[in-house]
Amino acid sequence: MRIRRMMLPRRHFLAAALALAPGAARAALPRLDFEARRNGSLLGSHSVAFARTGQDLTVTVAVDYKVTLGPITLYRYALRGSEAWRGETLMEARFETDDDGRREFMRAQRDARGLAVEGSASGAYVAPEGSLPASHWNRREIDAPMINPQNGELLRFAVTDAGSGEIRTRGGIPFAARRFVLTGPSSLDLWYDTSGAWAGLQAVAKDGSLIAYARIQPPEG
Repeated sequence: MRIRRMMLPRRHFLAAALALAPGAARAALPRLDFEARRNGSLLGSHSVAFARTGQDLTVTVAVDYKVTLGPITLYRYALRGSEAWRGETLMEARFETDDDGRREFMRAQRDARGLAVEGSASGAYVAPEGSLPASHWNRREIDAPMINPQNGELLRFAVTDAGSGEIRTRGGIPFAARRFVLTGPSSLDLWYDTSGAWAGLQAVAKDGSLIAYARIQPPEG
């Protein structure tokens, strides 16, 4: 293993998502749907949907978690967000979170200064060049300062390229993916398949529990 900033292949997932014929009508791209588990028990779901119009890409994110003890709900978490891209440039991002009754937000808008961010924990600032929301679908984020979509805080991680291996979908179908280990504000592992699409996640939550994602759909092809 080695810690370094990764240079991404030219044909990463965002470029593939925007590879359209001129004048293409608005169309849906393949979704990314994950089952989330906490210490092996079902926690909830995380989905990322894509729609495009010409060179514009809209990304919609939905996360829903619930921790229960029998019929009693101990904890709920819901995040809803969207990102607007023009070509390979993030133009706008908006996220709203209900963290067990605590409301948080992040908003980002590109203007003459760059990407102007406001968050419930961060206040207002202009993000460093190349910053991206830590929404994980875009592999470029591992090379960039990340913006916490929950509250706007700027996150910086050391990234370890842990190499290629095999992971499985929720249904047990194996496929090849590359793993990156992120350390810093939290401990997080991200997997991306051979096309550059997000393939899996493993993270340690604040309470020390292990959160693991399994993708529902296998890679196309």
